[in-house]
Amino acid sequence: MLQKAATIDHAMQSSKKCFHCGLMNFADRNRCLRCKSDFSLPLNVAEKDKNALADSGELNRSAFRFAWIFAVLAIVLLGVVFLNRRQAPQVLPEAASETVAAQAPVTADAEQPEQNAVAQNSQSEAAAKQILTGLKRFQNETESGLEFSEYNRKLNLLRVDLNNTLPSFVRHNPSDESFRQEVTAALQDYTAAEKWWKTTLANNSVFTDADRDERTQRSWASARTHLTNAEKMLVH
Repeated sequence: MLQKAATIDHAMQSSKKCFHCGLMNFADRNRCLRCKSDFSLPLNVAEKDKNALADSGELNRSAFRFAWIFAVLAIVLLGVVFLNRRQAPQVLPEAASETVAAQAPVTADAEQPEQNAVAQNSQSEAAAKQILTGLKRFQNETESGLEFSEYNRKLNLLRVDLNNTLPSFVRHNPSDESFRQEVTAALQDYTAAEKWWKTTLANNSVFTDADRDERTQRSWASARTHLTNAEKMLVH
């Protein structure tokens, strides 16, 4: 019993008691196992050391929390950027080229309609002049005195010329439509004169030259009126 007590007393003497928390530590320890106080420092210095350790631990915890918050914010920001890229419309190369073409400055192609209109107007004027020239020539020939066969031949040539030339007169102003109508009416008068002349020849025992001239002259006069009107329409 005495030996056991002596052993405990020796252990008590070989241990160190912490002045801060009261924990008994082994004699070979320099710091308290519980509060980490330095046994080599006075009480006031050890207290400061303990506070410093506590502050250091708190600082480390604060730094850890800040780093964790920063990492979370960075992940959220990257997620937002990724979603925006996914939702943004993808511009295909074809669409991009069309956009560039749409934004390109106006080239000569934009002026093409105007150039076509000028060329079309010039073509129509040339066709109208050719039509009027042919009608005037035929009108003068009818009044100079022609045999029926010659009249018939020249009238057929006039029809062919008008059929070939009128399609080139492509303008569609109100006066241009009137021009076409006057030209058509003049040709109808020449055709009416031809038919009546042929009738009088086929029935020469019934119709005289006076009968023939009365209606043919009337048709030619009407044709000249239409010819004059057509020329006025072209000027306007």
